[in-house]
Amino acid sequence: MRKVIAVTFDLWDTLIREVPGGSERVGSLRIHGIADLLERIGRPHDIDEIEEAYMKTGTFLELAWDKARDMPVRDHVLFMLSCIECRLPGKMTNEDISEVERIYAESILEHPPELLPGAKDVLTAVSEKGYRLGLISNTGKTPGSTLRTLMGRMGILEYFQVTTFSNEIMVRKPAEAAFKMTLEQLKTLPKAAAHVGDDPERDIAAAKRLGMHAVQVMSHASAPASEADHRVESLGGVLEALDSLG
Repeated sequence: MRKVIAVTFDLWDTLIREVPGGSERVGSLRIHGIADLLERIGRPHDIDEIEEAYMKTGTFLELAWDKARDMPVRDHVLFMLSCIECRLPGKMTNEDISEVERIYAESILEHPPELLPGAKDVLTAVSEKGYRLGLISNTGKTPGSTLRTLMGRMGILEYFQVTTFSNEIMVRKPAEAAFKMTLEQLKTLPKAAAHVGDDPERDIAAAKRLGMHAVQVMSHASAPASEADHRVESLGGVLEALDSLG
């Protein structure tokens, strides 16, 4: 009987990757989409004001993210609207705020990230070997609900029994809670699970601190992680690394 029965994957820079210029294009869609909506409801603002509020929202989010905390996208939107105009959310209907949230959350669908080479192949192979599969992902301005839509379009959502996104659980990797919540849903102890990711701290060191095994994919990693049980050059080496764990 093998030691590892469940595998969790990171998403960004492990299975998918932003295309060059994608973030700027998505940001522009958000800013102009919100500007158009505000004009339609009779509360127009200069595009420069909205762009500045968008930048301030990013700074606000970074403060929370640096503490491994997260928040719902609704909170992003309310903060941004308040930066555009003090008390602006209170002057809008709930339906209008929900439409701002939709624009903010779904703009990435117009300029989606790319599926990395070998991603679907490795998920197929690991799944066929009988491992339980989970996903643990930090989110940026795009929420888990939209990322699931993207994953569905890419044909990889179906492989995962559990998908954990930081904006839904209010904590971010490297917080242990992100891993614990996922493993609890997979009904697996840390010692019987392995995490596959690129980031030396948020993926590899964090998983190891919890008692998981860890495989680092180096193709988009910022640096090698000394704590990794295995380091592989690409996703093509993941299955062999997992099988070698026992």
